[in-house]
Amino acid sequence: MVYKIRNKGFVNWGGATSPRVFVARKTKSNLEVGRHVTLQVHMTRYSGMRIFHNYRRISRAWKQFMMGDKMYEQMSILILKQHFSRPFTYDAPIENAPYLGRTFSDLWDRHYSLFATNQHPLQLVNHEKYNEFLRKLHDKDFAERNLEIIEKVKEIKKQKEAALDTKEGETLSVDDIAEIYYQVMAEYRNKHGFAGKARRNGDEYADYLEVRRPFGAGQ
Repeated sequence: MVYKIRNKGFVNWGGATSPRVFVARKTKSNLEVGRHVTLQVHMTRYSGMRIFHNYRRISRAWKQFMMGDKMYEQMSILILKQHFSRPFTYDAPIENAPYLGRTFSDLWDRHYSLFATNQHPLQLVNHEKYNEFLRKLHDKDFAERNLEIIEKVKEIKKQKEAALDTKEGETLSVDDIAEIYYQVMAEYRNKHGFAGKARRNGDEYADYLEVRRPFGAGQ
């Protein structure tokens, strides 16, 4: 069975570019009673309840694929709450748009159909990221490398603190500790060959075809 993902832009949100709300041109709000037959109905009577109910349904449908992992459940709930609360943080007065509540309700109904089948893009991305986190958490080599960095930072920090007059209240500042970390990470990258492609041998930038020359040198 193949599920067609109709809304691929669920996680793509942009900030408001205008304080006004665009109303579709086909939406006529000032109909002439003499020329049109009108019927007044409550389009958004249950929209608020539907939105909150969809949050309840999606959270339950998402959790059933987490195999009881409490950490993953908490992380997913926070992400889901963030997406549900996005409309409340918009700068534009979206509450003035007609049928907005009904639109959001229908949209979350479609999202639920994908969450229930474990095919929603937000689910797939979070599954991948959390599995990557678990792989690193149980990687012995990764843990040993982190321990090596921590021990080196403690060693250099202890050396620098030995040169301070602690009786007079001298301590290492946040900038000093940051410099120690930068130094340790630079040595670690050079030692293990993680210098990257930006620089040659950790010195010259590799984005030029020739070695840099000082300003003013002959062309």
